Amino acid sequence: MANNIQTAPEIDTANPDGNAEEDLKKILEGQHVPVTDITVGLDRIGNFVPKTKKTVYYIVGAVIINDAGQVLMIQEAKYSCYGQWYLPCGRVEKEESLVEACKREVEEEAGLTFEPTTLLCVEYGSGYWYRLIFTGHVTGGKLKTLERKDKESLQAEWIDPVHLHNKTLPIRAKDIMPLIRLAYKHWEKTAAQRPKPLLPLSYKHKHIINRPLLIQKFSDNEIYVLVNSKGGSQFPCGVDFSRTPSALLTTIFILKEADCRLKLKPKLCGLLNLEHGAEPGCREDGICFTLLVSVEASELPVLGNPVYKWVKLKDQNLIQNICASLDEGKIVPFIDLSGGSSKN
Repeated sequence: MANNIQTAPEIDTANPDGNAEEDLKKILEGQHVPVTDITVGLDRIGNFVPKTKKTVYYIVGAVIINDAGQVLMIQEAKYSCYGQWYLPCGRVEKEESLVEACKREVEEEAGLTFEPTTLLCVEYGSGYWYRLIFTGHVTGGKLKTLERKDKESLQAEWIDPVHLHNKTLPIRAKDIMPLIRLAYKHWEKTAAQRPKPLLPLSYKHKHIINRPLLIQKFSDNEIYVLVNSKGGSQFPCGVDFSRTPSALLTTIFILKEADCRLKLKPKLCGLLNLEHGAEPGCREDGICFTLLVSVEASELPVLGNPVYKWVKLKDQNLIQNICASLDEGKIVPFIDLSGGSSKN
């Protein structure tokens, strides 16, 4: 640990590493940027290995709204909630991609073929539990009727929102109501007003990784990003090592590792990128969430660990894109069900 004498923070205004801005641009454009070093958490996970439907649970769901403003819902066939209504939703199977799982669930439960266009949000649950909610377009199929009921569902219908508002429809659980409201907000906006479409990238990961991009904004022209220069300039990230939901836990430990001399309150803005590489024969069931996190301080925080530094952004288009992403409603929400959420 460094001594308590404070010195000027190391600021890489020339960006000699040459990677931070280019990598940040790629992430904002929905491209892959490799995780080259895990900063925190490896020493805390023990022998934990993410295995789909065994040690980690990925749930996918869809909120689909038609041109008439009706939302697609299915009537449950399960004994525990028989006859109640819910969104098309279910667990991702082993060796199955997130998008293919969502398409499968919609077809099995509603009888319709579905093409996801973007994630609406990701929910982070207790333990290793994640629910990924998509929206998109119906491309074919035939709406399931009672004559075609099976173990997946009894039927599907396009439901007018008035039946949800006046509570005349028996709903399996109220947890879907915020998701439906979020979908309607998305549906009512123009393409320019919505977050940029975000779909999972197909890349394998051995761990559950959180990669927070820590942004310090002083003005629309002065923005810094935290990088870890170990092994080349890159954004610090960590392995999720807690079964207690906290989307900001990795950020807090990164700031501690950087020996940040100011007490900061990081704010989770939302999800910028998601990578998950399941496919037939794949043995790696990890996932990587790249999150936008803002930190506020009256001055740039001093970092006692020389491996870390603040890079001042120069590219004006990049700065504008960061500022837009920081605005409410312009980034996909990453919802921590314990309460520490990014809600847009």
